[in-house]
Amino acid sequence: MSQENVEIVRAVFEAWNREDLAGMQRHISPDWEWHTAQLFPGTDAVYSGKEGFTKFWKTFREPWESIRIELERVEDLGDRVLVLFTFHGKGKGSGVDVTTEYANVVTFRDGLATYQVGYGDWKSALEAVGLSD
Repeated sequence: MSQENVEIVRAVFEAWNREDLAGMQRHISPDWEWHTAQLFPGTDAVYSGKEGFTKFWKTFREPWESIRIELERVEDLGDRVLVLFTFHGKGKGSGVDVTTEYANVVTFRDGLATYQVGYGDWKSALEAVGLSD
C-alpha cells in the first residue's frame, strides 16, 4: 500500500498545479487534519476535513496570480510519505515572484490522507522523520 500512497501524493500535487480542488479532496479522509507551518500570511495553524481544505484553498490562492509546485523528493515511509517541494508563486497585483522550499509529511489510512504536517524548510521535515539530506 505504501507505494500507492506515493502515487496518491503525486496525483494530488498534479491536481494542485491544475487547480483541481475536487481532484485533491478525493484523496483526503473526512477526518483529515493538517498542521501548517504558517509560512504564508493569512493561513490558519490547523485545517480539518474537506471543509477545512476548501477554506485553505480559497484563502491561500487569493493573493496569487499564479502558483506552481515542483516536487523535488517524494519518499515512502510506510504509512507516511515525505514530500519535499519548491513553491513558485507570482503575487496578484504586485507581480512579485516568490520561490521557497516547503515540505509535508502525510499519514495515510486505507488509501486516504488522514494527517499532515507542513514544514517551512526541508531540513526540519527530514529531521522529523529521522532522515538527512
